[in-house]
Amino acid sequence: MKIGIIADIHLPKKERPPRPEPGKKPEPIPDDPTTAKVKAFYEKAKTENYDFVINLGDVVGNSGDADHDYMTASMFSRSMISSTVNTYHVLGNRDCMSFPKDLLLHCNETLGGAYWFKRDDTLFVALDANYSCDGTPYTKGFTDWTDSYIPEAQLDFLRKQLSGTDFKQAIVLCHQRLDLFMDGLEHVNPHVVSNAEEVRAIIEASDKVALVLQAHYHSGDDVVQNGIRYYTQPALFKKGVYSVLTIDENGISIEQETV
Repeated sequence: MKIGIIADIHLPKKERPPRPEPGKKPEPIPDDPTTAKVKAFYEKAKTENYDFVINLGDVVGNSGDADHDYMTASMFSRSMISSTVNTYHVLGNRDCMSFPKDLLLHCNETLGGAYWFKRDDTLFVALDANYSCDGTPYTKGFTDWTDSYIPEAQLDFLRKQLSGTDFKQAIVLCHQRLDLFMDGLEHVNPHVVSNAEEVRAIIEASDKVALVLQAHYHSGDDVVQNGIRYYTQPALFKKGVYSVLTIDENGISIEQETV
């Protein structure tokens, strides 16, 4: 099984084309560099026959203009659909800061919050950490990305899914970081979910989780903690980095590539 991994696309503000003169077609708007990277990635996903793609969130750049953000998200959807490669989406903070969450969930059945799917003998569980510590979900216009939290209902959901017996291994998906990532010796880095310790306890207790895929920290990272690998996908918008996750008889491997 071969899976494409992308994250933190941060599509820039898409301007509306100028109104054409009567009787003339509108001039197409040239692709910006980030849009070109998205299209190149999906073309690669198609030609390389990826089984599916996982988008770990933050498609839009959160311009503050709902119409423009909608246009950029629509462009991403067209690139995704034209590739014919199925994409599973995880909600990012910028996605939830740009659009009402109920609209996002209505638009695509494979787009967060928390959900699961199974391919062959691997279970994938997606989590949605776009909540404030008091349990309030992110809404359009919310800007404090450092305040992230996974509600108790999702913790129960994770426990339930990982307690199943019809899979060999599990992969957990989340936009924000779930590993123990420190700023110095005393402070947890703000890219980490505030109650990540609770999530890690569930993951470690299950003895089924082989990998956690996360994003949000644009430089990327790859660490093993208490036997669990936490792979942080670098941002696509910076250097065009994506990853190819391969699951076969030899186990799980991840290779980074660029577009």
